[in-house]
Amino acid sequence: MRHYACMGRMCLWLMFLGCVIGLLAAALFEGLTGPGDGEYLVIGSFNGADTTVSELTRYAVIAVVGTAMGALGAGMLHLTGAQVQPQRRVGLTVAVGLAGCAVVVLPVMVAAATVSDLPDWLHPLGLYAVCGAVGYGLAIAAVSVALRMVGDHAARSTARAVALVLPLGVLIATAVGVGTAWMLGFSTVTSTWVVVTGLVILILSAAFAVARGIGLRP
Repeated sequence: MRHYACMGRMCLWLMFLGCVIGLLAAALFEGLTGPGDGEYLVIGSFNGADTTVSELTRYAVIAVVGTAMGALGAGMLHLTGAQVQPQRRVGLTVAVGLAGCAVVVLPVMVAAATVSDLPDWLHPLGLYAVCGAVGYGLAIAAVSVALRMVGDHAARSTARAVALVLPLGVLIATAVGVGTAWMLGFSTVTSTWVVVTGLVILILSAAFAVARGIGLRP
C-alpha cells in the first residue's frame, strides 16, 4: 500500500509540473509572437474545415496535455525504481503554503483583472501591501498548523524557515513577474496572465520546498 502511495505522490507532483510548464511554454510563445485579442482563434481541424476555438478552451487543452505528460513521466520514473520520501512532507508544505497565499492574493488578482477603477481612498500599492502581509502570515500559519496536525517533529523549525525564506521568494517572484510582463509589453491578454502567474507559482513553490529542507536540518 505504501508503495502505491509513494507512486501517487510522485504522479501528482509531476502532473502539476507538467500542467504549469505546458501552460507557460504555450503562453510565452503566444505572447512573444504577438498576442491576439484574447478571445478566439480559427484553426484547421482534421477534416480540413476551419474551427473556431476560444482562448479558454485552448489553454484548457494545453493544461490537460501537460498533466498527461507529467503522469506519463511519473509512470516511467516509477518503472525505473524512483520513489519519493513521504516523511519529508515537502509536497504538503508547498501545497498548504500556496493555499495560504492564494486565500488573499487570488481575490486581489481577480479584482485587478475585472475592476477598472478603484475607490479614491484605496491606493493600489496600499492594497497590495496589506494583502501581501496577510498572505505572508497565513502561509506561515497554514504550514505550521498542517504539519502539527500530522504530528511532524519539524513543524516549528519549518514555520521559522518559511518566515525567513518566503520574503526572498516573494521578491524574486515579483522581479521575475514584472520582468516577464515587461518583456511581453505589459499586455493584459490571457497569455501574459498565464505566464506571470505560472512563474510566480513555480518560484513560490521552490521557496516553500527550500524552507522545508532547511526546517528538516538538525
